[in-house]
Amino acid sequence: MLKDLTNSYLLAKNDFPNIAFQRHKPKEGLYIRLRLDQSWDEQVSQFDSQHMIITKEEPDPAHKELFEWFQQKDYVSSLVSMNKAVDPGKQLHSNNPYTLYAKRDVFLAEAQADGTTAMNTHIARFLDKTQASEVQKKWDELIGTKKTSSKKAGKESSTETIFTSPTQQFFSGTDYAPALEYLISEERRTRIAQIEQWYATNLSALIEHIRTIPFKNYVKIFFTSESTSLHSIINHPNNESSSFYSWDEMYGYEYLLYTIPKIFNSNDYNQMVDGALTGLPGFNMSMNSKKPYLEHKTMRVGAPVRFSLEEALLVKEASEWLLSQPKFRTNKFGYHTDFSKKAVDVAEGYFFVYVDGKDNEVQDFENVPFSKKVHINIRLKNVLGLMTKNKSGEEFVKDYGYLENVEQLQKEISRQFFRNRMNGDFLRDEPKAREKDFTSVMVALFMQSKKGFYDWIFKGTTATIRPQFARVTLRLIEEQLLRVEPAGQEKSRLDLRGLADAMNVRLSLMAYLEGEEYTAMGNRLIAVSNGLKDKLDALEKRKPKEIVDGAGQTEQTANPDPVYVETDDEFYYLAGQLAFYLKSQSETQQKKGDLLGPFFIAKRSAQLKRRLEEAYHLHRHKILLHYTKLNWALANVNAYQPDKEFLHEDAREMFLAGLFSDNWFWKKGEGEKSNSEGENGHGEKN
Repeated sequence: MLKDLTNSYLLAKNDFPNIAFQRHKPKEGLYIRLRLDQSWDEQVSQFDSQHMIITKEEPDPAHKELFEWFQQKDYVSSLVSMNKAVDPGKQLHSNNPYTLYAKRDVFLAEAQADGTTAMNTHIARFLDKTQASEVQKKWDELIGTKKTSSKKAGKESSTETIFTSPTQQFFSGTDYAPALEYLISEERRTRIAQIEQWYATNLSALIEHIRTIPFKNYVKIFFTSESTSLHSIINHPNNESSSFYSWDEMYGYEYLLYTIPKIFNSNDYNQMVDGALTGLPGFNMSMNSKKPYLEHKTMRVGAPVRFSLEEALLVKEASEWLLSQPKFRTNKFGYHTDFSKKAVDVAEGYFFVYVDGKDNEVQDFENVPFSKKVHINIRLKNVLGLMTKNKSGEEFVKDYGYLENVEQLQKEISRQFFRNRMNGDFLRDEPKAREKDFTSVMVALFMQSKKGFYDWIFKGTTATIRPQFARVTLRLIEEQLLRVEPAGQEKSRLDLRGLADAMNVRLSLMAYLEGEEYTAMGNRLIAVSNGLKDKLDALEKRKPKEIVDGAGQTEQTANPDPVYVETDDEFYYLAGQLAFYLKSQSETQQKKGDLLGPFFIAKRSAQLKRRLEEAYHLHRHKILLHYTKLNWALANVNAYQPDKEFLHEDAREMFLAGLFSDNWFWKKGEGEKSNSEGENGHGEKN
């Protein structure tokens, strides 16, 4: 995966040469710049301008220049990992002799009986491992050079051995040759000797001064000096090897001298391929004795992948840049991008990379062959035909508008179905259940569907969510109805307005996913609603009209065509209308969705009819005896025998639609007066 990103990283590096350390975030601690050519007493007066306490907060703009200096030097002086520390005791965490990184407690440890501190021992051990001969051993191991026995090595000059070593010859024509020449230079050897002397003379005073400074985590010391050569060309006119190295050059060479031998996971897997050195990459991959599961056991090639030295170095830098990105979120990188915002005409597609902030490693990667930008434009239709009122009290059909981008889509899905839990980069979120707000069933539905919603919102593909959207959202609406108490919901009446909106959003998104203007269910809902309205209007027109004849008796106007419930859809939709009307008659002080719970316990149509009958008998004292529409609805629901039982998803969906739609039985017809005030599906009083 990281190898795929190196092309993009190279493009970025061409435009931004310092991209690697510009995004580097130094760890918390006290950062100190010291002059190697001055004693501690000579430079203590300048200490305030040569040190900085770095925290997790943004640095003070007034110290920007000093921070950037520390940032660059810290990047090139940091370890690849603690498993590859220079210090065998792992007490000092820098990678070159010009820096010293130590934890605060280690650096400020109390002095021993002889007046020395443990830091003296740590520094001596650390500087010993930075000697040219020790560094050379690591480079020899890189190309598999056989180690020379100590007896044989003692007979030769160490400098001569290093200069004529196979490693030196192998890298002689590469970009790393200058670093190896610097390794054996007299200047480097002299610098290390001076650092040893500086610590021996000034360490105790430095420690005592640092004790007075409040800070956390690390002490990090960086040596520098005036930009003059240690060995003037005048004193060494015939010594070409005494050429001057600037401190920036030396820090850069030290970075290569440490990093190149450590760049591979293990040198046991290094091989020469067409004259080039290849090995097992060291980032995000482990194949030691404790984690052997990546090794190929049944193939001639044991390593799962090998990179060239240059590729491994690029992968390291690209991965460090990647780890500097925001944590706990998925980052998008185009196939060909320099990480800038410039638009380029290239093949569509991008990489999805998720970096875990806790372990600071890549947890997920995916190659997505779609456009990086997800375009949507979804009209939210009022399929249920809900009405609302303006400030003047005028009634009109509610308009939901459009979802014009994925941000609006995610916000709407989160608000309507997940109680605002589906926010940000939610793929790895595990919301906690909360009674009457976000139930355990809703948590389970969130976990089941989050990958599908994520693919749609972030990748633009609906293939994952399409098969489960209808089922999951219907179950979420039902769960909210029965077990959630939304804040701000009016409890003096049975208020289902929020869930009615959710049902309209659900039906609109279903239509979008199916590529239709309306879903099959949406078309059926519209047909059922219009059909039942026509039948109720017909009942209004044939109400008994008193025609007084000579005998003073009345008769009903003739109308030979009876009106019946004819389909399962009409049956369940009308049952939903009745359920809402009857339970909204309840005299309980808090009318919540759980009033409707008995209806959802029903599994079969006969049980649903029984629940409606029970609700009618419970509240009939509040209902007019000669309420024509209601009596007709109750009679037809009781008489009709549906083919689909209430367990069927279509049946429950149609029942919910009837429940959420504007309630016809709260609307007064001509010549009718309700015996009580109530509300329709949107809580409007009669």
